[in-house]
Amino acid sequence: MTKRLFFALFLLSVAGGSVAAQEASVLTLQQCREAAVSRSPLTERQGLAAEKRQARDRVTGAGWIPQIDINAQASYQNETVRFPGDLPIPISLDLPKDQYKATVDLNQVIYDGGSMRKTRQINAATEEVETASLAVQLDRLRDRVNDTYVRILLTDRQLKVNGLMQQTLASDIKSVETQMANGTATGAAQAALTARLLELRQQEAELRGTKTALGEALSVLTGLTVTDGTALQVPKVPVGLPEAAATGEDVAGGRTELQLYERQQEQLEIQDKLLNSKAIPKISLFASGGYGRPGYNFLDRDFALMAIGGVRLNVPLTGWETARREKQANRIASRDIDEQRRDFERNVSIEVAQYRTEIERLRQVTALDAQIVAARTAVRERSLAQFKGGIITHSDYLTEFNNEVAARINAETNALRLVQAWLGYEAARGIYK
Repeated sequence: MTKRLFFALFLLSVAGGSVAAQEASVLTLQQCREAAVSRSPLTERQGLAAEKRQARDRVTGAGWIPQIDINAQASYQNETVRFPGDLPIPISLDLPKDQYKATVDLNQVIYDGGSMRKTRQINAATEEVETASLAVQLDRLRDRVNDTYVRILLTDRQLKVNGLMQQTLASDIKSVETQMANGTATGAAQAALTARLLELRQQEAELRGTKTALGEALSVLTGLTVTDGTALQVPKVPVGLPEAAATGEDVAGGRTELQLYERQQEQLEIQDKLLNSKAIPKISLFASGGYGRPGYNFLDRDFALMAIGGVRLNVPLTGWETARREKQANRIASRDIDEQRRDFERNVSIEVAQYRTEIERLRQVTALDAQIVAARTAVRERSLAQFKGGIITHSDYLTEFNNEVAARINAETNALRLVQAWLGYEAARGIYK
């Protein structure tokens, strides 16, 4: 009894493990999108954007570090200071014509008009623009994953329809072979049905090749293992039609492109403030010490120590016109960004409206697909009975068989087109979930 119980528990555990493995092998669209984003170089570049800003901030902050320079100079001049010979005071000067000087110069900024602070803000704005631009590219990556995922689903559905019709046709061929044995059917009928079966097998090979190629593409995009046996979960389409948004901004509110436009506008505003800060007077301390001949007492021909220090005020008197023109260029760029944004919102509104119309059309079409398939199946079955009874030819039966195949493929295609239209509608609004 104990052995039987152990064996039963063992079978249950194996069955449970196999079920869990099957469930784990099912991929969802959201998993594929997240995997594609996480392994994309674009995500790594977003982290690099922050590192670049930090590096630029360190360069900017170096402006507050005292600037120390070592200077050395040796010169020779053809003449030195001389006094006129008719002076009433007898003064004799014998200054050297060769001069030497070595100094250590120090400069420390104590007020820069806010230039360094604005430069840091520019660095942060540049990072935000780069990050927003990369976010736009990541959305295009998600769109590519959406397209590849749905194409795999569609190919898989076509393979299932193909397999079902092959089974149906193989069964029909067996019936014809039985009739041939009884002398009620000809070899031409068997040959026609066999030829159609071979065509279905040929289509199956092409579909499997397409599915394998698409699976490899999805594997490269996501880094996940996607084989012919990997099950992909069909995304759910909510019941009813999506609500129409009031304005273009409401329609495209989730699009990363809008965030990019905003970051670009903020960058231009900060650039204007930086231009203003450059026109503000700056104050710095300076000091210089060294050794040379002559020293600050130029009448002394001997080598001497030199030292000087003080406060320096720098008031920019030129550059106002350059700053004005740069601001004017920024205003033009700002207006251009506004026009790009309005054009983008208008195009998105059109795109979303087209998706809504497509979703409504496909809902009406898919609502009738099941009835069409059922009707085509019933017609084919009646034609099969008539064919077996010798009422119609094999050509007539194959016509109805092909009609059922087309109806089934159309039904599967329409169902996935509805999924694709819904995904496109959400992507147009910047929704990926």
